[in-house]
Amino acid sequence: MRINLAFVDASTVLSAFVYKLTGSTFLVGLTGSMMTAGWMWPQLLVSNLLEHRPRKMPYYALGMCIRVFAWLAIFFCTIRIGAQNPILLAACFLGFYFLSSSSMGVSTLPYMDIISKSIAPNRRARFFSLRQVIGGFFGIWVGFFVRAVLGKEDEFTGIFGWITQSFKTVTMYIISSVFQIETELVFPSNYAILFVCSVLAAFLSFISFLGIREPIHPVNAKRIPLWEHLKQGPHFLRTDKNYRRFMLFRIGLHFAGMATPLYTTYALYQLGVPEATIGFFIVCSALSGVVSNAMWGYIGERYGVRWLLIITAGLMAFPPAIGFFSGIIPSTFILPAYFLIFAIGGVLSNGMMVGFMAYMLNIAPPRSRPSYIGFMNTLLVPASFAPSMAGLLVPRIGYRWLFALCFGICLVAFHIATGLQEIMHEDEFDEDVEDVEE
Repeated sequence: MRINLAFVDASTVLSAFVYKLTGSTFLVGLTGSMMTAGWMWPQLLVSNLLEHRPRKMPYYALGMCIRVFAWLAIFFCTIRIGAQNPILLAACFLGFYFLSSSSMGVSTLPYMDIISKSIAPNRRARFFSLRQVIGGFFGIWVGFFVRAVLGKEDEFTGIFGWITQSFKTVTMYIISSVFQIETELVFPSNYAILFVCSVLAAFLSFISFLGIREPIHPVNAKRIPLWEHLKQGPHFLRTDKNYRRFMLFRIGLHFAGMATPLYTTYALYQLGVPEATIGFFIVCSALSGVVSNAMWGYIGERYGVRWLLIITAGLMAFPPAIGFFSGIIPSTFILPAYFLIFAIGGVLSNGMMVGFMAYMLNIAPPRSRPSYIGFMNTLLVPASFAPSMAGLLVPRIGYRWLFALCFGICLVAFHIATGLQEIMHEDEFDEDVEDVEE
């Protein structure tokens, strides 16, 4: 799944694709919003369907099937429509992209529940850290591949360049043979190659996770009526102070990171950075993520998951600060500064992934976990449209003042994070709980 997400990274690959297709910063922001909003909105309803069921794997399979289909449809639309009708292609892309993101909302809750039943609370930070490390190594290669696809043929030398170019050639040949279409490395066909690679990675992720034998733990006896289920959310907010604070913290981070999809468009179309540099942005992000994951796993087990959230909130202030000053520093330092933005971004994304997942699983009561997680994520849907708001603000206040606004919000989010408590609900890892097989 990490490889899948690297091929279609919303802050680099997709933001450049949408802006080149439409020239709209609002649609770039909307694309960044769709990833989060689509992932969040189904979770409250899905949690109601899941909570009383001992097996969650069928719902994971349903979500992943939809995701693979959606990206395959995006690939076909990109190839068939092409640049002749950019408005139609943009509409098809956004529609299927929202479907793909929504399917992640269906598959995430069963995924989280299966992981929480399989791995003890004190080892979850290490698990998510290792997952990010291994995926990050592949993400480095994906970055070089993206540069090969979006760059020029003669830019790569040496054995690594030969391997990358060979894989690109083989990929193009397979696409041409299987789908009976001609592919050339011109826009948007070059992005279509990345999309079909994403499809393959998602399919392999899907198949591998199906190999898990899901542990069977006690669940609620029957499904709660939907209205009663919806009333649980306000009850969680009233009775759990830490839950409320974590909710505010995540809202703050959504708005603090609302400029993330726009860093790439600012670099390409305001600072004059070449398009193929997107690949190096991905490499930089993946490499820093790999290096940082050893730190995140250690901090999570040694000092608690709470400190992961505090540290990531503090680091969140650096990318907008660098973005603000990149417009006034000498041109020689612009590219190194921008690489630093994505290096810190890689550290942040991995720290947030480890911290958010582990912290949410730890504070959620085991039998109410799907509802606990689903209600919070659904309530955060409006905040997920912060990048769309950023896209609307850019024509009015400019990129640099948008970055300054994000920096100020980061300081508020950091203050909220310092008030979080370390809470851990032990799961029911009893010896008499059996893994029931089909």
